[in-house]
Amino acid sequence: MPAKTRPSLLINAAVMATVSTVLPGFLIGAMYVQVSADLDVSEAAYGWGLGSFFGAAMVGSIMLGRLAQRIGPLNQMTMALVVSIAVQLTLPATARSFGAVIGFLVVAGLANAANQTSVNLALAQAQLPRLGLAVSIKQSGLPTATLLAGLAVPSLAVTVGWRWAYVAGAGFALMSLALVRAAIGSSVVRTAPQASVPESSSRDLLLAAAVGAFLAFSAGSLNAWGVGSGVDAGLRPGTAGLFLSVGAATGVTLRLVGGWLSDTMRAAPFRVGGLSALVGSAGMAALALRSPGVHVAAMLLSFGGGWIWPVFTNYGIVRANPRAAGTATGITQMGVYVGVFVGPLVTGWLIEYSGYPAMWLAVAASSVAGGTLSIRIADRF
Repeated sequence: MPAKTRPSLLINAAVMATVSTVLPGFLIGAMYVQVSADLDVSEAAYGWGLGSFFGAAMVGSIMLGRLAQRIGPLNQMTMALVVSIAVQLTLPATARSFGAVIGFLVVAGLANAANQTSVNLALAQAQLPRLGLAVSIKQSGLPTATLLAGLAVPSLAVTVGWRWAYVAGAGFALMSLALVRAAIGSSVVRTAPQASVPESSSRDLLLAAAVGAFLAFSAGSLNAWGVGSGVDAGLRPGTAGLFLSVGAATGVTLRLVGGWLSDTMRAAPFRVGGLSALVGSAGMAALALRSPGVHVAAMLLSFGGGWIWPVFTNYGIVRANPRAAGTATGITQMGVYVGVFVGPLVTGWLIEYSGYPAMWLAVAASSVAGGTLSIRIADRF
């Protein structure tokens, strides 16, 4: 029987896999200026492209969470990464219309949903000594993907073209696949299928999904429109992309700090996550002010507070449902995908017809609603 996987190797594989499959959705947001100019797309229509990735993930999340319980995390992560690689190589080579781009993003979104639930299941099955820290490191993969998407703007999108960013993403996913195959080859995460019925009640999981929907609506908007908003406020596209990366790096750092504290803190994870979201909402409201300096400072506050909550909410869900983490997070992640699917559609429409100030105020209000609900249900997880 194979030896138990080292925790550090497993966690590194989880982070790289997380980054790899969510990156296609984040790239399309960061490269809005270049893609819309190339394919002649309005803000409202572009919102459908941003939403298509997460809309597909929303539709497939529950089913793919159950599938992960049946076939095991290693098989499902492998499948998801192979599909993501194929999409990121085929999209730049063949997509000549925005409709084609949307089609590829739908497939990539399903791969992301498959990967996220299987990664959560792998971490839950591995019996790690610091589960909270492990979940936070894994959750740092999302702002890391935003950081990479932001860096892709000045390094690739404005130099050799936006399509090459997807080629680079495919290369990163290929490296992730090799690490996953090496790391998740242990008896710990290749056990027989476990119970697919979560310990938490369906009602509690749906309430947690609602928290994710409100907060993902706001957090997703930071990635989707951070660069476009910065340009509108007076920043150059490359500079706006750079500060998107700086904001994401702030989110990564604070997620890791939050994870380090989560295993020993007495406060309920959902309560801490809700409070951090309320802090982030102040930065989102400040983004309504059209000034380059304010935009930079508000992005840092928005990412610092408004992107920490997934560490605590996911930790609460996985800790409460150790035997069926795939199924449980499939339900709660559906709420997250609802938020990031609806978000670009609504915010794109608001930008086109009311401007960025109205959009950012709506985003801040959603963050307040999600943070408040998270605090109210904190004792259930």
